[in-house]
Amino acid sequence: MPARRGKKVRSRTKDFRYTSEEFWRKDKALHEALEYNKKHVDKLWEYATEARERLQDLEIQVNLITRLVTTLCLDVLHIKPKMLRRLIKKVEEEAVADSEVMHLEELFKLEPKRKDEGANPPPKN
Repeated sequence: MPARRGKKVRSRTKDFRYTSEEFWRKDKALHEALEYNKKHVDKLWEYATEARERLQDLEIQVNLITRLVTTLCLDVLHIKPKMLRRLIKKVEEEAVADSEVMHLEELFKLEPKRKDEGANPPPKN
């Protein structure tokens, strides 16, 4: 009978050793995955910072172009300020309408038809 107890103890130690090695491997894999994700998050923050800087540059350029166009309209083309305000308001309304249409088109974008469906159209009555 004592031999059996020894076998169980050995089997338990092997199980424990196997389990601890398995945990060690999984722990190592998790740490590697975490490091990989940290690197990618750092890259994403770099891209976000870059995009924010580019957006600020674009805002400055738009502001300068707006001032230039306004100056040209008033001084060179001799458009009255009241007429210029009406033109700007009209352009803004058209831009809003266009963006709404584009948004709706994007929301209800139809999937492209498959070639099978186009080859055999349903009969017309």
